[in-house]
Amino acid sequence: MKYALITGAKSLLAHSVIHSIKDDYFFFLVDIDPSLIEAYKDLPNFDVIIRDITKENAVDTIFESISKKTDRLDLVIHMAGIVELGSLVEVNVNTLKKIFEINLFSIYQINQRFFPLIAKAKGRIIHVSSEYGRLLGLPFHSFYTMSKHALEIYNDSLRREVQEFGIKVIKIRPGAFKTSMQSRIISQFKQQVEFTKLFKVRLTKLQKLMLGELKRAKDADKIVKTFRRAIYKSHPHRAYNVGNSLKMKILNYLPSGLQDWALSKFF
Repeated sequence: MKYALITGAKSLLAHSVIHSIKDDYFFFLVDIDPSLIEAYKDLPNFDVIIRDITKENAVDTIFESISKKTDRLDLVIHMAGIVELGSLVEVNVNTLKKIFEINLFSIYQINQRFFPLIAKAKGRIIHVSSEYGRLLGLPFHSFYTMSKHALEIYNDSLRREVQEFGIKVIKIRPGAFKTSMQSRIISQFKQQVEFTKLFKVRLTKLQKLMLGELKRAKDADKIVKTFRRAIYKSHPHRAYNVGNSLKMKILNYLPSGLQDWALSKFF
């Protein structure tokens, strides 16, 4: 029996991926949402751990629970993540702290705590980054982008550190997919347009642009093939891009001055 730890297991993306590999793993499913149990009641082998992974001692509690069942982890997938929008000169720094706690610090702590179990299995660690993980700094979308840029650097550094243990560290950069995060982006834009005192016009324009991007969002099932490659291939890629925006990729390759000019035309 192989063992897998999945954080953010309640998400639609996690649900699709987990059910595509359900016959090959015993799952430890971690999420803050208590409805997690009901969501996976049809799985043959799983334990549910309801925890806020940002809380003090949460990772130790999760480790204690899992280490009673196994001394190895063959697969760790980090699906946990949030998005926050707003202006860098208006939004409180606590928003930045919150997004880094979930999108980076908790991942760091879990990987470090479970390293002996992952090393024993010569397992795989998969980080769900984002197409924004390597894109330019977008105005009013920087909290999420900063956290994903940091995750990318962490991923690459970790991969180079632990390769001697036979551990594969992989990042997947999804574009727009139909998940609960997309709904959160829409509601946050509405909140920020109401909240801002300095950027109401520009945020309204950005809202229209982002809504257009979200309309191209694909079903979560479309990304499953990419995850299966990362999980099952003997020699997986270091990074996978799936469903990324052509418009954003082109913008990203422009020199900084042209990026500034193009973004000024959007806003």
